[in-house]
Amino acid sequence: MACFSNVEVFLLDGVELSFWATVFTACLFGAMSPGPSLAVVVNHTLATGRLAGSYAAISHGIGIGIYALITAFGLSAVIEQNPVIFESTQFVGSLFLLYLGIKLIFSGNKIEEIGLASSPSSSNMMAIRDGLGIALINPKILFFFTALFSQFVQIESSFVDKIALAIIAGGVDALWYLLVVTIVSRSGSLVRYQRAGGFFDKVFGVLLLFIALGFINQIIQG
Repeated sequence: MACFSNVEVFLLDGVELSFWATVFTACLFGAMSPGPSLAVVVNHTLATGRLAGSYAAISHGIGIGIYALITAFGLSAVIEQNPVIFESTQFVGSLFLLYLGIKLIFSGNKIEEIGLASSPSSSNMMAIRDGLGIALINPKILFFFTALFSQFVQIESSFVDKIALAIIAGGVDALWYLLVVTIVSRSGSLVRYQRAGGFFDKVFGVLLLFIALGFINQIIQG
C-alpha cells in the first residue's frame, strides 16, 4: 500500500507490518469505545460473576469475528465481479470513517448512555447468548468493517490474509472485554472505567480521522 511504503517488514504473504498494525489498532479502539456491548458484558459480570462475564466477552468476540470474516470474503467477491463498485465502496467507506471519527471527537461523555445495571438474572448460557447476540444484531459493526476492510482487501489478498483479518478483529475484541471483566470485578474500578469512556471515544475518533484522511489521500493519488 502506497501510504505504508516506507515499512520494509512483511508478514503473511507479503502484507506489510503496518497493515496489520493499523487493523489491530482500529479494532482495539473500536472495542474500547463504550456502547451496548459493554453494557451486556458488564451486566453479566455484575449479576453472576467473572466467569459469566468472560463467556459474554468471548462469545462477543466470536460474533465480531464472524462479521469480519463475512466482510472480508464479501469484499473480495465484489472486487472480482465489479471493481468499479469496490472502488466506490472504498471511497464511501473512507468518508464514513471520517464522519465517525469527527462524531466521536465531538461527542459528549457516554456514561449515562451505556446503561450499566446488573441483570436481575443471569447464567453462563445467557451470557454466551447475549454476548453473541449483541454482536450479530448490530448493523453498525458490519458498516464499520465494510468501511475499514475495503481499504485493505485487494484482489491479490490470499485466503490466509482474510482469515487473519477476522481472527484479529474477533481476538482483539474478546481480549479487550476479558480485560473489562477483570476491571469491573474489582470494587471501585467500574466507576473509573465509565468515566474514561468519553476519553476512549475521543482517542478513537482522532485515530479514525487520521486513518480516513490517509485512505482518502491514497485514493486521490491513485
